[in-house]
Amino acid sequence: MISRPSSNVLGAVLIVVAASSFGVLGAMAQYANQAGVSSLTLVTWRAGVGAIVVLLFIAVRAAGGTRLWRPWRELPRRDRLVLALSAPTNAALNLAMFVAFVRIGIALALLIFYVYPALVALASVVWFGERLDRLRWAALGISMAGVVLVVAGAGDLGSLDTLGIGLAAVGALAQMFYALAAHHGFRAVPGTQAAAFTMGGAAVLYLLAFAVIGRLSDMGQPLTSMAALWPVVVAGLVGAGVATVCFIAGIRMLGAPRATILSTLEPVVGVSLAALLFGTLPTALQVAGGALIIAAGIVLQLRPSGEIAEHEAIPELPA
Repeated sequence: MISRPSSNVLGAVLIVVAASSFGVLGAMAQYANQAGVSSLTLVTWRAGVGAIVVLLFIAVRAAGGTRLWRPWRELPRRDRLVLALSAPTNAALNLAMFVAFVRIGIALALLIFYVYPALVALASVVWFGERLDRLRWAALGISMAGVVLVVAGAGDLGSLDTLGIGLAAVGALAQMFYALAAHHGFRAVPGTQAAAFTMGGAAVLYLLAFAVIGRLSDMGQPLTSMAALWPVVVAGLVGAGVATVCFIAGIRMLGAPRATILSTLEPVVGVSLAALLFGTLPTALQVAGGALIIAAGIVLQLRPSGEIAEHEAIPELPA
């Protein structure tokens, strides 16, 4: 008899798949930008394609007798509120990061973004009563020092793109909220439904933004050539549909802090792809800073065995 993998193993595999899938987005943003696709157009298509992929998956499973959707009225009020907040958070996160990829490059944007595991741990102290000892407070300081090295490694501080750096930091804050919300905020919502709602809601918000600025015609940019279309489709299929479903499912199996430890694979994938495809190698200072950020995020989220904390996995409720 073949034994089924434990929830810890399966959760770890799902987070690794999610992190690797998210890691392709920086390269897709660069290719789309080179083909004349704006950042707002790219994130709109990505969110829309991702939502459609997940909805098709839900429909196929439903046809086979498995329900992966709960009616809105059956959801607890708190879950509905947090899920509703997650859509604009997801929209802000992705738009901020795609603009940052273009303005400051994949390596710098991802390394700044990966302050978020440390932020998850810090938020857990404030909101969930997790205790941090001196070593972990020191690790938080190390993480901030890592950001300084990453920024300094980009070159002359006076010529840095402060908007791009700020957007990457906004992305880190948004990801912190989304990680905690996925684990605690809407646990009564099936993961596939939550993914479809957050991506679909983000797509609607992007379309409203297009309408407000009078640029709805820009939505046709990916259709002008195959060079413009393929990175948008890959971003939607892999970097949205697959990545978001795996992230939500995995984070519910492992808990927010433990899952974000494994999620640090994303900058490794992203920076490696950037080096392979575009020759944009990070500087020695940036590598050192990134190593500090990732190491600090891991240290902050390790706990003594047997200690009950907010990061204990919460099983997803049945649909």
